[in-house]
Amino acid sequence: MTNKIKVVLIGTLLAVLLFSVPVLAEEGDEVILLSDAKASDYVEIVIDGYFSDWSDKPMSSIYYDSGTSHIGSLYRDENYVYLYIQMSWPNYPGFNGYNYIFTLDGKTYTFDVVPVSGSIDIGLNAMKVMRVNGYQQVGGANGYVSHSDDRGDRMEMRIPLDYFFKQPDKLVTITFHSPNLGTQVLTATGTPTMPILIAGSGLVLAGTALFVRKRKRTQ
Repeated sequence: MTNKIKVVLIGTLLAVLLFSVPVLAEEGDEVILLSDAKASDYVEIVIDGYFSDWSDKPMSSIYYDSGTSHIGSLYRDENYVYLYIQMSWPNYPGFNGYNYIFTLDGKTYTFDVVPVSGSIDIGLNAMKVMRVNGYQQVGGANGYVSHSDDRGDRMEMRIPLDYFFKQPDKLVTITFHSPNLGTQVLTATGTPTMPILIAGSGLVLAGTALFVRKRKRTQ
């Protein structure tokens, strides 16, 4: 068997092993096995105004100063990008949904998340998502705000990924920030397809290169 055939066979074997185990590659990180990251084990998100399905998602503080710290989480699956915001209590309890900036692979979109009824009342409030450029409602996007007098307002929303790109499975990086909440930028967790393919091809190439170098040293 020639060396070239051996390289091809080993590369194929590595590919089979790799794609039988999901992996997640994040910008600036090494390849992470999902057995460590557990990205595929997240509970599915349903936009219904009940927030228990966010309990296993990574949360981050969003603030300009430590006295007003909101909580946020950005998540994606194959079809949607989801956002959770909990407003700071008691310093800034009321929901602010203006200038929500999503950046997808370098392209930026700005939205306002506003009540369908025109005002936010005690209890659950249905929300709509408006594209600031042209101020048009985004089809397939929706959200809810839970408003009360004894805690910061909570909001969950989603936007279809095909609103941004015709082939959303090729999206790699999704981030969110809002100047009305703080300076921090949230990066989406989840299981996008493209980073899996990028990480997989990198591992196969690395494995093949190691084999070739080893063969050269032994010859």
